[in-house]
Amino acid sequence: MNQATHMQFNATPGNLSQYARCVIQKVTKNGKADLPKVEAVQNNVRTNQARVSAYARVCGFDDNSNLLPITYAHTLAFPLHMEMMLHESFPVTPMGMVHIRNSITQHRAIHVDEKMDIRCFFAAGERTSKGLEFDIQTEVRIGGELVWEGTSTNLARVTGPGAPKKAKSNTPRPALPDFQMKERWILATDLGRRYARVSGDTNPIHLHSIPAKLFGFKGHIAHGMWSKARAAAALYKKVNSEACTISVEFKLPVFLPSKVEFNYTESDDGIDFDLRDDKGQKVHMKGQIIKL
Repeated sequence: MNQATHMQFNATPGNLSQYARCVIQKVTKNGKADLPKVEAVQNNVRTNQARVSAYARVCGFDDNSNLLPITYAHTLAFPLHMEMMLHESFPVTPMGMVHIRNSITQHRAIHVDEKMDIRCFFAAGERTSKGLEFDIQTEVRIGGELVWEGTSTNLARVTGPGAPKKAKSNTPRPALPDFQMKERWILATDLGRRYARVSGDTNPIHLHSIPAKLFGFKGHIAHGMWSKARAAAALYKKVNSEACTISVEFKLPVFLPSKVEFNYTESDDGIDFDLRDDKGQKVHMKGQIIKL
C-alpha cells in the first residue's frame, strides 16, 4: 500500500459494533508483516469528571482528582485502534488477537477538561514463530504539545508460509526475582464487566465464562490494561513525577475470580514490579515505571 489512508473521526466509534464487525469479517487476510500505512485521528476529544472518576474507582486511582489517570488515554485511543485493525488493508483479522506488551509515556498530566487531539498509526510488524506481532503507536497532543504517547504490541496467531520456526531451547527458566514489597489483591468475578463499562473495551472474553470458552479459554479473564492500570495506581505517586514511563509485558491471563500477588521494588532507576498468582509461582505481568 503506497498511499497512506487517513481516517478522521468526529465522534468515538462504537465498540459493540466493532466487535460485531470482527465476528462477521471474512477471513481472507494474508498474514504478512508489511503493515498498511493507516492512521486514525480524532480531534477535540473531551472527557468528563464522572466518567474519569468511575474509571479511577475501578482501577484504584484517586477518584477525586481532576487529572486523568496515566492509563486513561489508552481507553480513548482503543476504539481508533480497532478501526485501524478492521480496515480492509490490514493483513489479519482482529478476532482472537492477544495484547502482549504496552508502554505509556506521560510527558505531563492531562486535566479532565482539556481538549485532546489523538492520532494512532501502525509502527512496526514482524512475523515470529507465534504469528504476526505488530505495534500501534498513539500520540495525544494538546494545543500542538505532545503530552502522552503509547505503544501497544499485539499478537495475531498466523500459520502457514512465512512464519519462522521456533528454536528449541534446553535452557532452564531463571528463578523469579525477589521483591521488597508485596500486596494481595482479590479480583471479583464481575471485574471484567465493571472495567468494560468504564473503559469501553467490551471484548466478550472478559465478560462471561461462556463466550470466553468459545475462544479457547477455561473461563473469562481480566483485561490486561486493568492489570496495568491497577499497578500504575499503586505506584504512580511513589515516582513523584508527572513525567514518567510505565511499560509492561503480559505473560499469562488472569482468570476471574482470583487472588493475585503484586510485588515491587523501588530503586534510584525506578520501580520494578510483577503480578503473580496467589502462590507466587506464575507471572501474569511484569514491568517497570521510571521517572523522566
